Amino acid sequence: MYPRLRNRSEYARSLDDKIGRGPLRTISSTLDQLAPDSGGAFLVRIPVRDPAGPADSGRLNLSLPGVYPVQVELRQAGGGETLDRFTTHLLYTPPSPFSQPSAPGAPLQVAWVLPLSAPPALQPDGTRSPPAPAYDAAQELVRAIDGHPAVPLVLAPTPETIEGLGASPREGDRAAVTTLARDLGGRQVLDATYEPVSLKALGDAGLEGEGVAQEDLGRRTLSATLRVRPDPRTLVVDGRLDEVNLTRLAERQTDRLVMPDADLAPVQLRLTPASPFRLDNRQLTRPEALVADPGLAAHFGPTADPVLAAHQLLADLATIYYDNPGLVRGVVALTPRTWQPSRELLDAALDGLGSSPILSPATLDTLFDTVPASTLVRRLGPGPAEGGALSAAAVRSARDRLDAFAPILDANSPLLDAYQELILVSESADLRPRQRAAYVTGLDRQIDHQLALVKLPSRHTITLTARTGEIPVTIDNGADHSIHVVVQVESDKLEFPAGAARRIDLTPHRSTTERFRVRARATGAFPLRVSVASPDGKLVLRPSHLTVRSTAASGVGVVLSAAAGFVLLTWWARQLLRGRRARNRRLVPA
Repeated sequence: MYPRLRNRSEYARSLDDKIGRGPLRTISSTLDQLAPDSGGAFLVRIPVRDPAGPADSGRLNLSLPGVYPVQVELRQAGGGETLDRFTTHLLYTPPSPFSQPSAPGAPLQVAWVLPLSAPPALQPDGTRSPPAPAYDAAQELVRAIDGHPAVPLVLAPTPETIEGLGASPREGDRAAVTTLARDLGGRQVLDATYEPVSLKALGDAGLEGEGVAQEDLGRRTLSATLRVRPDPRTLVVDGRLDEVNLTRLAERQTDRLVMPDADLAPVQLRLTPASPFRLDNRQLTRPEALVADPGLAAHFGPTADPVLAAHQLLADLATIYYDNPGLVRGVVALTPRTWQPSRELLDAALDGLGSSPILSPATLDTLFDTVPASTLVRRLGPGPAEGGALSAAAVRSARDRLDAFAPILDANSPLLDAYQELILVSESADLRPRQRAAYVTGLDRQIDHQLALVKLPSRHTITLTARTGEIPVTIDNGADHSIHVVVQVESDKLEFPAGAARRIDLTPHRSTTERFRVRARATGAFPLRVSVASPDGKLVLRPSHLTVRSTAASGVGVVLSAAAGFVLLTWWARQLLRGRRARNRRLVPA
């Protein structure tokens, strides 16, 4: 065991076995001297003297509360080479006076933000395919939360993930959503976009409306699945912000932010930031903010020993507490969204938080409401570059296509939500450009498929035997839902007394025949163009061409024909008379 750590810098070095001071005591035992527990682990006891008890040279005299590094090595018997080693920490916390109302001071408040996120279940073809490994990990997270109902937490669920779990064919996935909804008492659920997106990237691309759509669907999804109304006042920033974004956030009543330290202009601080501060903005908007501590987030990386990682997290938090023990302070432990939940780490860390006399789990609302704000004012920094650039043109084209297609359907058609989800998933910050493009292509194919279900009349000939009549136009709807269209007929040789365009409602899986009154301008065969469009005319289906054959004669034609017949009859009569006279002259004797 090594001397008490004096600050977080020493704590960080202790994890790298760079303690810098000699040990207080070294304890050696062979494995056969240690009794394993029921799980097969060997228990090593470190004797510590009670400060109120008599002197005992066989026990460590820890004069000050704090965090003490403990280095454990496994060596071959007789002083051979080191086979394995790890560093953990002993938290020496004498009985705390914090439970006494008259006692000064308070434990360190810890807002642990736990994401519940997985790759999209929604596929580019519109189907849902549960990402089984990620959903298994989500179940582990929910079980850990369910096992610690008294520990306040901050939950940051991705709405698409919650929706996918709830609609999954796997019973365990659906049960996880039910359990999570039941366990939200005393927990804070953060407002979230439907998929993780960069608000700055959307704004820079002129796609502010997409951000609004993301927020709206995300809020509606969480309300429907978890039966909770997320409060938009507090935002954990995912991706960079600029001053324009801050102004937009203020307009939607978001005035509490949790910021990555890398997104802020650097400042020289002696101690770990543990209180709210103001975020400066030239637009006179100064929201309160807390820093998402990067050191705490680092404990959620890949590890072969999740229980050790949990103890190191608790030791890190204790080190922050002992920076300024007793003051009302609070920190944010923001778990990376890409972290694969470990039940062992979660159980060990939640057990420690729930029982610690110097740490108090809390929500972000509690931190902002109870921890006194500092006088510090910080500004946004340049921040790290964001990868996976969003294709604004592709998103805008997809949105225009959906907006043009929407009037064809009923206003409450589930297809509209399904197709919008394809667009919103395509904007996810977690997808690569090729994956994003696949969702946009998928939307185009889905709309093309729906339009192909509307069958126009095939090429054939319609005969008119009179100058006026009706032309039947039959349209088939092969879809499972009603479709609303405008049918228009056009021809240079026909007039349409009752109009050439008509709005009709196509019944699912039925043929609808609409009859157009016509007046023929001429006889003969000529083309008739039939087109179908959306009610607002923004979307036009491929037209069909029919042939109209008019055999009716016009009034002028009848007169001309009669006159021609009269002339012809007169000519025949004259020819007949001339022939008879000629024959009669030949019959007269000379």
